[in-house]
Amino acid sequence: MTDHGPSVLAPASDRAWENRSVGRRARSAGPMVVVAALITMLVACTSSSHPTDHRTPRAQPSAHGSSCEVRVAESAVTRKDHYAVGARDQLNDLFLASAILENPCRRTATNVRFVVSPLDDQGHELMSAGRPVQAHFTISLIMPGQRAAGWAYFDRKQAPDGVANLRVQLDTAPFGGEVCWIAPSTSGYQAAGRATDVTVGKRDTSRTSANGLARLSFKVTWSPTKSSPGRRAASVIFRDSSGRLLNANGQGIGPALKPGQRVHFDAWVPENADPSRTGVLLEPNPVTPGLPFYSPSSSCLPSS
Repeated sequence: MTDHGPSVLAPASDRAWENRSVGRRARSAGPMVVVAALITMLVACTSSSHPTDHRTPRAQPSAHGSSCEVRVAESAVTRKDHYAVGARDQLNDLFLASAILENPCRRTATNVRFVVSPLDDQGHELMSAGRPVQAHFTISLIMPGQRAAGWAYFDRKQAPDGVANLRVQLDTAPFGGEVCWIAPSTSGYQAAGRATDVTVGKRDTSRTSANGLARLSFKVTWSPTKSSPGRRAASVIFRDSSGRLLNANGQGIGPALKPGQRVHFDAWVPENADPSRTGVLLEPNPVTPGLPFYSPSSSCLPSS
């Protein structure tokens, strides 16, 4: 899911490994020699309690109340009509909920989990069995100043009357997983990837269950070209003729790419999409063995 812009240095307040000054200023009373003795004792105690640590700094999870957080730039819901034997089958329709996320911060965010709530035309949450209907998605890694896409699905059982709107929020549930902020230099993704020359083939209108598929093609570049782009997720962004977001979907791309190489795959295209407004975000798609996404327990240190 998850194109990203350039990374910048982290602010001093975000540096988890920075030394913090401790203690209070001594009052200016008594002879200077007493003050000097007290300072000497204080330094000695501080040195014995906090030995110097020359190990590689490890990232720390941020609190949910952080002044800087990943934000939702856009969201949209689009109905994917289902067909069976050439006829409409509304019972198996899907409602595709999509969101574009931004990281305006100066550090890289990992383990960014969102909760998606479908709403009716009055702005009320849809309910099922007495509980709000919800879906979740996680952005594994989003670099500073960059964007990523996330999406989820709702079916007719969850939304029998359809979905009029969405509410997309950071998941702050106890088991949602805190966002973990790391230094951009430790992310494993130093190349800024771009997808250019995006083309969308003829949309399938055969009224089958795959109705709406089209062949997508784009060119992959990155800078600096001598670096490896790493594993990427190609998130395809579809918009209507006015530029309004319709939906996002895509698939992963392996690291064995050459600069300027074209990538091809099939993607579902909404009926009212404007092919000329199609965009592709090339997002970092790291793999952490044994974990579906980064978490504070894995020290938030990604591997490319």
